[in-house]
Parts: sequence; structure tokens; C-alpha cells
Amino acid sequence: RYIRFHPSKPYFVFTCKVKDETLLELYKCELTIDDRNGKQKQWVVEKVSLEDERRMNFVYGCAYQFTSDGEKLLVKVIPENWPVEPPKEPVSTGPAIQMVAKDARKAPGRTYQDLLKNEYDEAKLKHFLSTELLCITTSTLDVKLIQQSKGGCLIRSLQSSPCGKFVLVQLTTEFSYSVPMSRFGKDVQIWSLEEEKSSSSGDQKEVAAVVEVASLPVDDEIPLSYDACSRHPRSFHFHPCHDHTVVYVQALDGGESLAEPFEEGGDRDAMYAQLLDATTMTLGPPTKFVGLEWRYSDLDFCESGLGIIEEYRWKDRMERKWILETDGTKRLLWQRSWEDRYTAPGEPLTRRGARGRYFIVQPSPTSIYLQGSGASALGDRPFLDRLDFGEGEGNEEERGGTKTTRLWRCAAPLEGELDVTKEVDGVVPAERKDVYEGMVCLLPSDNDTIMISREGKTTPRNYFLTKLSDKSEVQVTDFQHPQPDLLGITKELVQYKRDDGVELTANLYLPANYDGTPRPTLFWAYPREFKDANAAGQVKGSKHRFVSAHWASPIHWAAKGWAIMDDFSLPVIGEGESQPNDTFIEQIVSGSTAAVNYVTERGVCDPDRCAVGGHSYGSFMTAHLLSHTGLFAAGIGRSGAFKRALT
Repeated sequence: RYIRFHPSKPYFVFTCKVKDETLLELYKCELTIDDRNGKQKQWVVEKVSLEDERRMNFVYGCAYQFTSDGEKLLVKVIPENWPVEPPKEPVSTGPAIQMVAKDARKAPGRTYQDLLKNEYDEAKLKHFLSTELLCITTSTLDVKLIQQSKGGCLIRSLQSSPCGKFVLVQLTTEFSYSVPMSRFGKDVQIWSLEEEKSSSSGDQKEVAAVVEVASLPVDDEIPLSYDACSRHPRSFHFHPCHDHTVVYVQALDGGESLAEPFEEGGDRDAMYAQLLDATTMTLGPPTKFVGLEWRYSDLDFCESGLGIIEEYRWKDRMERKWILETDGTKRLLWQRSWEDRYTAPGEPLTRRGARGRYFIVQPSPTSIYLQGSGASALGDRPFLDRLDFGEGEGNEEERGGTKTTRLWRCAAPLEGELDVTKEVDGVVPAERKDVYEGMVCLLPSDNDTIMISREGKTTPRNYFLTKLSDKSEVQVTDFQHPQPDLLGITKELVQYKRDDGVELTANLYLPANYDGTPRPTLFWAYPREFKDANAAGQVKGSKHRFVSAHWASPIHWAAKGWAIMDDFSLPVIGEGESQPNDTFIEQIVSGSTAAVNYVTERGVCDPDRCAVGGHSYGSFMTAHLLSHTGLFAAGIGRSGAFKRALT
């Protein structure tokens, strides 16, 4: 378990549980080469011995990761001489005291589960999360303790610098009883993995270099709006194109909702860069390299240094993607509503490049690849495009727009009208078949071979290598059905309408050997908010996907003879100045009534034996449907938060 691949070599590490013990051991597996003929020889597995057989700490994610250059493996371990058992609960925990920081602003709080409640909870959290960091040289398996972590610290995240000599560490420093751990107070530091010699009174000693990047308080004052954010610096990471430059985002408007008034045309968010001087171990002053009118969402780079930066605005569900030139100038790629799945252009294709970092793939200096789900009225049909954005002199219009070329798309279904402008070469495919294909990756060897997955309703997913140039194909895997108890269950993507005319969809599953009689029916959903009724009615998913189920899936009930309406649409629409939550109850009742009526009229559902369920927001939905309708005899509310007022 916990397999992690070396960034550039045929080499990976994994853990294995010791039989009859609560202990995980670390192993490396490397492909050796026969020096005589240069051919691959065999995979060799070797146990990695940790210092004094230290136990790895997996409490807050995988305990190990490679540095970007692959020269070192960083391993989180339980601190030396750490007590085995957590502290015992005191007879009385005393009052739960929370302090309000100076200059804090008032902000309403969201409802969260499983928060800390008192000092005893704090002590338990410290016990389980405290960790020291070991550094293992991958070539020799030599192990040493990272001195900056000695004694244990609460490591929230680790990121290796592109050069592999430093790590960007985020340490939890301050607790809260009102927000989850992701918003606890933290210190952001750069640790050097190469200890320096220091002389004091003639004695030489090792010095563990630490550079303070930021010290941030508990983030418990973010406004409730979805495009509000922290007023403190956020999203710290190393710039992938430079050896050791830190970049981060800072709200210039105090992190308020974008609906709040602000300077016309002014930047709401800005990105800054700070260069680390590796000789003096000092951090240079922050330099702003790009500003954004909306809220920052994401930034990816090409190996050339070109970037693609994304911003969003929640009130109308709009997003923008910009080309970010190396000199900091921006050029708009597109501005669109992310709710409109049918026109989604896709996302830049990335793969691991220099020094283990992921970069956007560029077939030429002025083009990138885009991959997307390919939503359509016939269901999802994933695609791969090449986007050419050209370059020239003058302003944006003079440099020309963009040109998109479709390179590959999922096979077209047997039935249904196609839009030829969205097909490869602009023509109707010669061969059509009822399967679902997904883009896995573009092989770096020639930028002409892609790996795809293919599955059908009764055919499990397998993998193929396909040439873009001549469409030749090689099958890679031949997996058989992994869940025999689901054999014979049928799946159908059904469409129906709400009483106000909004188009709805669901995945209808019927048991094997279904005899046409009404069955007890489980309705499973997660409400989704929309600003556009047309987008709410768009088809999602594909009826040609293989029928399989994870451990928490409602589909398992079909094996017991039930009918299942999985992922039945419950759009909550608020067009114009209206907000979706203004009529939340009315809309989920309308959507649920339409779903029950549809399967009842088809004769597959017994209306007296209906159950409804959902997770999180779906659990909140379940409570309201049981309270405000007589449609359902039972409900399953999983991990719900119910104590909140909808505004």
C-alpha cells in the first residue's frame, strides 16, 4: 500500500504490514539493468531500515515522499521516546476558553463536524500528529534526522523545492474550536536539507537552517460567500520553473465577497514571488507578478515558463483563464460560465517533467493540449484537443485569436444526432459503438500515442494504447468482472422534467432478471446550485459506463432486488438577483416529486416503499424531504450538518 514512484527512475517505494503486528514496514522496488546487454533484468525489492526501527506516522496522510530531484526520500516518523498511549482524559476538562485576537473582524461561521472541544482534545491531537522527519538518501539508503523537526512538530504539509535541496513546510501552531484543522494558525517555513557547519568557540557543530516565510493566525473570520477568502497570504508553493522561489496569493480587498463594492477595475487578488538566497539563507522581498480582478483559483506552468492562471466569480458562476507570459503580462484565453458543461473547453493537459514537477504539455511554443469530459445531449464523451494561441505583433486582436483542433474523442453512440463540428476532422465517425472511453495520458515518447480506458455497461474497464495519427490500437489489459454479485444489473440514463419544465436526469439501475413488477426504490442525490436553468437541465454522465460500485454506493441495493435512482438531478436554481437557497425546499421537493412520479409511471417503483438518501449536503436534503413530503418511508442521512440557517 501507499505506493509512491520515483520522479525519474524505474523505482518506487511502498509499505507492507507485518503479519500479526500493528506495524508497517517500508520497502523499495527497483528495476535493475543487465550491464552486459543493457536490457531490463528484474525488479528487486529491498527493505528500507529506518533509524532505530522508527514507526512511520500516517495519521495526516502518506508518511513519505520523494524530493523533486529524487535524491532523497522524506519520511514522517513518530518522535523518539514518544508515549505509546495518548494522554488520559482528566476527571474534568474545565471550561473551553477561546480568545479573540486583536484587530479580528466579525464574521458568521459555518457548521463543521468533529471540531476540537477542549484542551484535552488539543492534547490528543498533538499526540497523534506530532512527527519527526527523516531524510533517506535513495542511492545508499543512509538515514538521518532532519534537525528542524527534532522533538516533534505538527507538520501540515511538505513540498520539495525543484532543486531538491529545500522543503516548504507548513506547521500547525495555533488551535481553534470553531474551524477545522485546515484553518488553524500556522507557520510557513523553508527548511534546508543540507546542514551547514558553524563555528562557536572553536567547536564545529551542525546548523539546521530555517527561513521564516509567514506566521499566520487562525483563519476563523472568512465571510460566508463562496468567493470570499482569507485576508492573510495563502496558497504557498514553490515556483516549478525556478530552483527555490516561493509564490503565494494575497487578497487586496481584505478577502471580502466579490459582490461587495471595490475599486472599479482594481485587482482583488495578487500573486507574489520571493526568491530564496541559498547562500545566505535569506528570503528576498515579495514581488507582485500578476494581479486578478476576480478571485484566484489555480496556476499551472509550462516548462518554458509560460503559465495558465485561472480566476473565478461566484455570483454568476463565471471563470476566466489567462495565458501568463514570462514577463507577467496576461492574455485572455476564455471567459465562460462553468455551469455550462456542453461548451466546456477542457483543462490543460499536464504530465511530470523536469525534476519531478508537473507541467502543462506544449506540442509547440504557442500551443497546449486540452482534455475534457465532453458533455453533450448524448452523455459524456471525453476528448483531447490542441489549442493554438499564436503569437504576433500588436494588441490582442492583431495577434489573432485561438484555434482548437480535435485530436481524439470517445466513440460516438449508435443512436443520436452528432454535432460534426465537435468530431475529429469535423466528420461523423465511420464506426459508432455504445461504449465509454476516457483519456488517461499522452505518452511523452512521441506526443502521438495516448492511453485510453474503455468500458461498456457489462464490460469492465480496460486500457488501450492508441495512435492519434493512424488510429492503430494495442490492448494493454484484460480485466475481468470485479464484482460478480452485480452481474445482470442494468443501467439506464433516464430523462424527465420538473413541473416548471426544467430537464432532469438520473441513472436508473434495475436488478438482475428484473420481472417488470414495481420494486422498493432507493433515491440517492446531492443537490447542486445553479444560476442558469438551461445549465441545470444538461445531461451529465454516460449511460454506457460499466456497472460497478464502491463500498458506499447505493447500487449494492440493486443486488438485493431494489430499483435505484442514483444521482437523480436536484438542481436548486436562482437566476438573476435570486439566490438558489431562497427556494431550496420548494425546489428539492419539486425535483424529488418528479423523480418518484417518473419511475412510478414506468411501473418499476412501488410508491409506498421509497427511501431517499445522500451524503453531506445530500443528508441535509434527506432531512428536509422526510419533513416536508410524504414521498419517502425512510431516509439515509450520511455525514450531514443540519444546524444551519439557509440565507
